[in-house]
This record gives sequence, structure tokens and C-alpha cells, in this order.
Amino acid sequence: MGMPMTELQLHPMDVYNICLFLRRHNEQQGPRSIRFQLTPNQPVKLLFEPWNQVLECKRSPFHGAQETEIRLWGRRRLLTLERLIPLTSHFTVRLLGTGLPSFFIAHMGDMSFTLGLSGWTANDWSRMGNFDLMAPRENVDELTQRRVFAALQERWYESSESLSQRLQLERSIVESSLSLYTQAGRVIYDLSKNVYRVRELSREPLPMSRLRFDNEREALADNFIRADLVTIGDVDYRDGHLRIAGEVLDNAVSYKPVIVLDSDQRLIEAQCSCHFYVHNKLYKGPCEHMLAIRRQHAESQTIASTTTSVTMRHGQQ
Repeated sequence: MGMPMTELQLHPMDVYNICLFLRRHNEQQGPRSIRFQLTPNQPVKLLFEPWNQVLECKRSPFHGAQETEIRLWGRRRLLTLERLIPLTSHFTVRLLGTGLPSFFIAHMGDMSFTLGLSGWTANDWSRMGNFDLMAPRENVDELTQRRVFAALQERWYESSESLSQRLQLERSIVESSLSLYTQAGRVIYDLSKNVYRVRELSREPLPMSRLRFDNEREALADNFIRADLVTIGDVDYRDGHLRIAGEVLDNAVSYKPVIVLDSDQRLIEAQCSCHFYVHNKLYKGPCEHMLAIRRQHAESQTIASTTTSVTMRHGQQ
């Protein structure tokens, strides 16, 4: 869950009004979505399609930094929260983006309940979405991975930020390490508390070496880099976002992907001319060409940093 999310709070009465609207309206045709219309310091507004009726959540202002609109499907499943309303102090809503998974967390004192919704019913994001490829994915050596996991075992649960400070490691390195252990079935992410927890799902740990590539596109990206088929073009850092343009030669065809990373090295925007992106956009994760320029840029930065460090040491001597 290292991906960027839009977070907002909903008052229990506003959730009650959402459920009431869904109870009173039964759509006969699509679209069957809710549009979250979010303006900083203004009440959250929900537009229900296909009626285009707006529900204003007057008790729930949006405290985000920028105006945005996110479209959510699977709204009937929100009725699951109906019975929890009398017991809940407030609801936390986390939205990954239009058509992407969303999470509703009911806070009930010492207990919480998390409802996760996929983008579309036909979009099996847990198996096919590969959204973890959009989270920080750095090359981390095995010794560092073990160090991060051992530190987590000491306290059983901890946030990546706390682990980063305690181990004096970059947060992206900690999150990349924990992501691998999550895939190996040894760590879970607690969305309600924003912490990672140690939880072994099998008696024998899954082989980490076989989990290096979570997806075929990652393996293809690695092949492009090894074959020296990736070229980094314009790199622009502006407003806390890093924009990387590059070129990837794939079967004698030149593709020119562009990606935008936030300050936590998470993919927030991207485009490419390949068939995979044109057909799926980012709903099934980034294409192999985006992954290739991302890794190529990261590796070039690591080499540059190492060279500078060695030069400075020689200069001091």
C-alpha cells in the first residue's frame, strides 16, 4: 500500500445519508458510479450517476491540498457499513484513483472495520491489477532486507517512517524491503493503523529469489536494461514531482514512455505508446517500458551517487 491515496473523513450521518440515498434509488441502467468531488476546505460532494444528483456532506470538509474528482464503482457494497453507523465515531475514506480500489475504515473506539472495494466487479485487482508495481520498487540487497525484517520483528508492528528513522535508511528502501516480505507471505499491511505487521502465512518461508519479479512486465523491463536498450532523455524536477522521459527499443520498435514520480518515488502519472498502455492505461499497472526507464534512472542515480562519494573520499585523502 505504498501508493499515493486521497484521504478524507466522513461523519457517520453523512455515511447514513449515502446509504439512505442508495436504499431509495434503484438504477435500471448505468453508469452506476459515485463521483467524489473534492475541493480543499469545502464539504465533500458526491454525485450519484445516472441521476446526476449531488449529495453534499456538510459535516465532512475535505482537507486535501488540491481539487480533484474521483469516480468510484461498486457503491451498493457501501450498504455493508450501514449497521456500523451507530457505533462509529468517524469514517476514514482512502481513494487510490478513478477505477482503482478504495477503502472505507469505520473507527469504533478500540476496534475498527475496513471495507475494501475493487474498481470494477470484473477488475480482479488482487490478481491482475499489479498495483504494487506502482509503489516504490528499489533494488535492495538481501542483507538490508533481512535487517529491515529483523527490526520489524523486534516490535511486531511499525510504520515504514518509524523504521526508516530507527534504521537510518531511506523510506523507499524500507518500503521496498517490506513489499518483498509481503509478497513472501511474512508481512501484512494494516491500513487502519498505517503500520506493517509480522504475520507468517506459511510454516516454510516462500523463496525470495523467485519473488524478484512479481510480473512478466518487470522481467521484460529487466531484460531491456541488461541488453542496453533503455535510454534516459529529459529529466525535470518541479513542484516536488520528478518527470522522466526515455526511450526503450523493443523488438526494433522505439517506444518513448514518460513517467512522473512524487517525492516518495511513487508513480502518479505515466504515458506510453505501446499496446498495453493504450488498451489498459494504468488500470492494470505500468507497462514494461515505464518500468524500464524508472529502473534505469534509479540505477544511474545510484552509480552517480557512488562515484561522487568515492571522489570526495579521495579528495579528502
